[in-house]
Amino acid sequence: MRNKGGIMRTIRLTISLLILALSSEGILHAQQKPLPSPRDSTILLLQGKKLVVDYGRPSMRGRKIMGELVPWNKAWRTGANEATTFRIDTSLIIGPGVPLQRGAYTLWTLPSEKGWKLIINKETDQWGTNYRESQDYARFDLTVEKLDKPVEQFMIGLEKTGNTSGVMKMMWENTLVSTPFMINEKRIPPSPRDSVELSLAGKKISVNYARPFMRGRRIIGVVVPYDSVWRTGANAATALTTDADLLTGGVSLPKGKYSLWTLPSEKDWKLIINKKVGQGPAQYDPKEDLARIDMTKELLEKPIEQFTISLEGTGDGTGVLKLAWENTQVSVAFKLK
Repeated sequence: MRNKGGIMRTIRLTISLLILALSSEGILHAQQKPLPSPRDSTILLLQGKKLVVDYGRPSMRGRKIMGELVPWNKAWRTGANEATTFRIDTSLIIGPGVPLQRGAYTLWTLPSEKGWKLIINKETDQWGTNYRESQDYARFDLTVEKLDKPVEQFMIGLEKTGNTSGVMKMMWENTLVSTPFMINEKRIPPSPRDSVELSLAGKKISVNYARPFMRGRRIIGVVVPYDSVWRTGANAATALTTDADLLTGGVSLPKGKYSLWTLPSEKDWKLIINKKVGQGPAQYDPKEDLARIDMTKELLEKPIEQFTISLEGTGDGTGVLKLAWENTQVSVAFKLK
């Protein structure tokens, strides 16, 4: 009986070892099997500064790509799986002259039968279907070419064209799209600071603000969201300084310094005059509001590329404050008190 029991134990042990061996072989085979869309990187050094694109590389595998797997007129992740990332160690000028500060971005494309656009988005570390248009930094046209031979696996390349310049290329199936870039040697800011002044009866009124560009983006309702307080510019809060007491929208505004904010909606806009100054873009405090004033809204025939604030005199001791961007202009009148 003992001998029989020993034989049974040996058989069970042999079976267990065989199962373990088969399982290990299956795991090893799975590990060795190539991924359908492996992750890859392309790296370029310009003046010792590194530019890196990290992306997924899907293959054609007999499928029709352009217009089907990559649909027309819809933002595409420009690769596979996680969103494609663009990390730069230096400031660039990319495409038609868009200043791009050092940092990390995600790259998306908007393909169509008539042309392609590159979308540079400020959000990172997201899955490739989690695109948010409100986070777009810039959109601009890409150069499109037809290839003689199909490219089986999607590829992004960064090629040097000079000591401080290069070109980004994306290729798949029979399509090649590209855009040039160069080091931003003049350090052009994406939203330069500016000021506008008006003198009424010898008293100075001024607004200091940042001037962001459209850069191909949809602005009103997207970059400038509806029903949410907007900084009315970019970066640090927009500042109003007046050497005289004013009256605007039925509200008395004592001489001094204020920050200006707006509350846009599809129907109308409100100007928010806030008593707190020197704050950052996310430091709006409604408890410091002095007034919220209705603004006059009108649509412009030609789009305004760069956000603009103007102060215009309209008569003896009277003036108007105007804000204009894209196809929208809003204004509010004021006068010396």
